[in-house]
Order: sequence, then C-alpha cells, then structure tokens
Amino acid sequence: TVKRRGHQMADPTQQEVILQFMSLASCDADFATSFLEANGWNLELAVQSLYGDAGGAAAGGGGFGGGGGGGGGGAGLGAGDLAALGGFGDGDDVRAPMAQFSDTLVGVDPAARPAHRRPPPQSAANHPLEAFRDFRTEGSPSGGDDDDTAAGGGGDGAIFGLPKRAKNLSEIYRPPTEICFVGSFEELRLTGRQQSRWLLVNIQSPTEFASQQLNADTWTDEGLRAVLGSSFLLWQRYFDSEEGATYCRHYLREDATFPHIGLLDPVTGQLVKSWHGFTAAERLMDKLMDYADRPPKDISWDEPSPAAPQPAAPAAPA
Repeated sequence: TVKRRGHQMADPTQQEVILQFMSLASCDADFATSFLEANGWNLELAVQSLYGDAGGAAAGGGGFGGGGGGGGGGAGLGAGDLAALGGFGDGDDVRAPMAQFSDTLVGVDPAARPAHRRPPPQSAANHPLEAFRDFRTEGSPSGGDDDDTAAGGGGDGAIFGLPKRAKNLSEIYRPPTEICFVGSFEELRLTGRQQSRWLLVNIQSPTEFASQQLNADTWTDEGLRAVLGSSFLLWQRYFDSEEGATYCRHYLREDATFPHIGLLDPVTGQLVKSWHGFTAAERLMDKLMDYADRPPKDISWDEPSPAAPQPAAPAAPA
C-alpha cells in the first residue's frame, strides 16, 4: 500500500501505477504521484515525459526524491524497459558509425620550407660554460659602460688619468676582444700575408682556469700588446667552436692541451712555435721578439707586375 504525505490514499489501480513508476524512475511516492497526476495517470506518457525532459537518460538517480526515498546511483530505465514502454532504445534512430579514413592535416611542400640557417660563430666572449660571464653587461647596448660614467665620473680612477679598475670577475677575466682579429681563419691568413704579420692563435677552454689567466694577466700586458700591434695578428677561439675544432684537427691532433698558443706563418700556414698552458707575458714576449724582427714575406704580394712591352720606334728614313 502506498502512503502519501498530505494526500488521500490512492485506489489500487493508481497504487500499482505509482509502484511501477517508482521502480522505473527510482523516486519516492510523492514525486511519482505528482508526476503521474500531471500526465493523467498514463504510465507510458509519464515515463516518456520524465526521460525526455532529462535528455533521454536516467542520470544520477538521486534528484527525483526531494528528500525521501530513492536516491542512489542509477537504477533507471534499461534497454528492455524502454522497449516495453513504446520502442525507446531499439536503435532505429541511431546514426551509423563514421567510416574510417586517413588524410593529411597540414600539407607542407619540402621545397617551400625555409632554409636551415647555420648558427653564427661562437664568440670568445659568450661561451655558455664561461665561468666569469656577466649577463647583465652582455645584455646592455653600451656594453656595461653606463655605470662608469654615472654620477659625473669617467670610471674608477679615470679622473686622475689612471687606467680603469675592474669592478667584478667578468671584467678581470674578460677576453681581449679589442686586440683580437675579427674574421675567419682564412681571412686571418689573407690579412697576415697582405700586411706581412705573423699569426698568433689562442685556443682556449672555458673550463680551464689557465685560459682565464691568459685573459687576465698575459693579454692585458701593455708591452705585449705593443709587440702584437706591430707585427702579429691575435686570433682567439674556444676549442669546441666550429673554427676552433677545425684548427685543432689540423694543427693539434693528439696534442690538444689547452690553452694553446700557436705562432703560424700566414704564407705557408705552418705552425712555427707553440705554447701550452698558462704562459706569462714576459716569457711570451721574449720569444715573439725574435720573430718580430723578421716578418713573413709573400713573394706573390711583393713582386711588381711586369711592365707592358713598349712599341718599337719607327725606323729613321735612309
């Protein structure tokens, strides 16, 4: 017997319909009675109206009760129940599955692809493993000189005519870019031949402190710089850069100890003398002075071009 709160007792026929609706919709008696009354006690119409409003699916199960009985999780209409109530779920209105196919999402013509650009040669001043890099200075358009001229000064000691004093490790161990030749190794040899100057190649390793010592102590020596400026071209690269690796394959081979300083003849390309590890400025300058007095000569650049033959003078009349 179905008891309803606040309502009169239903007749046996309505009670049977209420029980069927409660079983199908998983709801309590009050909800079932009110829903059936709204649909004229027609069970099939009530079920169709209920699941039609819910989107055709008995989801959740607990929202029908209003606090009473059936909650829970999902006792709803099965495929057999829907078929018995008027043909729901028989599959007549279900579309056929889409046929499988394969296609290209984005068609790219290999000829239209942009050409792969080779990365620029690695500078001796910005190696990723360099221990004393100053990223703030590298990112400054002025190269970090703004701090030297701030507050009315021209740098540490500049107002007294003294050399600028380094403020951090990146300046102390900075590569000597201002005295290094800028260009490839082939351009270095060509310039050396044209100017009759020896080539001084410095191959460094960013993980060897002796390389940093060369930058801080050797290449900053004023006397050595004067000698280099008159008779030598300094070319500095890291051993793992593209040009540095090429030099190592041709000149060092198995004797690859860094840092390396090599003296080359620009005409023949011969490695005349080499130093490995840290080399003091006095020792290096003493050896370089022997070569500064006899610069390399390229006959092909010194020989004058042959003069054009002069036309013969006309013979005097007899």
